[in-house]
Amino acid sequence: MRNSKRAVVAVGAVVTFMVALLSGCLGTTPNGASPPPTATATPLDPELRHQLEAALDESFEASGMPGVTVGLWVPGQEEWVATRGVSDLDANLPMDRANQSKIGSITKTVVGTVALQVIGDGEVGLTLDDTIDRWYPEFPLASDITVRMLMNMSSGIGPPGQAQLDRICADPHSTITPDEMIAIGATTPREPYAPGEGNTYSGYNTFILGRILEQTTGTDLATLIDEHLLEPLGMTRSRFAPDGVLAAPFNHGYSEFCPQMPQPTDTTDWTNHEGWAAGAMLSTIDDLHTWGLALGEGYGLTPEMRAARVDDLAPGTTDAGYGYGLGVSVHIDPATGCLLDLNHSGAEPGYGAHVQYFEGSEAVFALIGNGDGGTGEAFFAVVKALVLALPPSIAPTSSDACTS
Repeated sequence: MRNSKRAVVAVGAVVTFMVALLSGCLGTTPNGASPPPTATATPLDPELRHQLEAALDESFEASGMPGVTVGLWVPGQEEWVATRGVSDLDANLPMDRANQSKIGSITKTVVGTVALQVIGDGEVGLTLDDTIDRWYPEFPLASDITVRMLMNMSSGIGPPGQAQLDRICADPHSTITPDEMIAIGATTPREPYAPGEGNTYSGYNTFILGRILEQTTGTDLATLIDEHLLEPLGMTRSRFAPDGVLAAPFNHGYSEFCPQMPQPTDTTDWTNHEGWAAGAMLSTIDDLHTWGLALGEGYGLTPEMRAARVDDLAPGTTDAGYGYGLGVSVHIDPATGCLLDLNHSGAEPGYGAHVQYFEGSEAVFALIGNGDGGTGEAFFAVVKALVLALPPSIAPTSSDACTS
C-alpha cells in the first residue's frame, strides 16, 4: 500500500476543507427547502451547461473512477444532472440518478443535525456543555470533553488512522459494535492539545455522539434518523445502514485500498459497522439534493442551534476561512465573517460522495462516485473541476458580495 493512502474516515475532512476554499460568498439566509422544479423554471444558461459538461468529461477521465453522478440545483432554474461511466463493471450498466450508493462521512451531518434537534427541543435535557463522563466515565479526559467538542472535532480524540483501514481490509464484513469502536478510540493516542483547544477530524467523536443520543433518548440511532429527518423530508431512498446492504438499483463500489485483494475489488457487500454514526448512510443523488437544502436551512433546528452549528467552530480554524462546526464543515469569509457555504464529503471503500449548499444563491451541488482510486479522494478531481466552473451568480469568489 502506498504511503499516500489514508484511512477512509479521514478523507471527508481533507476533501471538505479543500472544497470549501473553492466556493463563493453571499450573505443572505435561506428561507427553507426549495420546491421541486416546475414548468416555470428558467433554462440553465447553455454556456454554463456546456462548461459543466466539458469539466465533467475531463475530470471524470482524470479521476479513474468507474462511474459518477453529479447534480446542480439552482432555485428557479432547470436542474443539471449528469452521469458518466458505469455502475457495474461486470454487467457494464451505466450510472443512473436512481442508484443508491454509500455516502460515508456525509453521515456526520445527519447525526449532527439530529443531535442539534434533540438538544434544541430540550425534552431529554441534553446540552452542548454536558461532559461525556456522564456516559463514558472511563474515557480519557471524559470530564473535560463536552458534547460541543465532539461535534466540532475539538475534543482531541485521536483519528482512527491506518489501523481502521487494516481492520476493514482484514474483515470487510465485520460486525464490530459502536461500543467496541469507542473502546478502541479510548486507547488511541490523543492529539497534543487539551480538549477544546485544537481541531482533529476523528470519527470516534461521532460514535460517542451517536451513543449519547441513543442513551439519552432511549431510541436507536436508525430510528432517530428516520423520525427526525428521512421520513419528514421524504428521503425514501436514504437509509442509515451499518449492514451496508444497498437497495436496487444501486452502484457497485470499487476499491484499491487493500493491496492483498484484486485491484480494484468490488466492495458492494461490505458492511459499514466500522463507519456507524460516522459513515453508514446510503443515499441517491436526488436525496442528496434534498439533504443539501435541509442542511442549508438548518432543518428542524431552533434559531439558537442553527447559529451554534456555524459559530461554534473549533479554535484556530476561522483564520483560514474554513473549519468544522457542529456536525458540518463550514466555510466563512475571514474578511467579513460571512457564511459562504456548508458542505461535507464522504468516502467508504469503493465509494465517494459530496454535498454543498451555497448560502447566498441557495444552490446545491452534489456528487456520487463508485471508486476510491486507492486514496479515497478519486472523486475530488470531479468536485474541484465542477465547483470551479460555477459562475459568480451561484458561487461568487469575491468577498465584496458579502454583507456582515
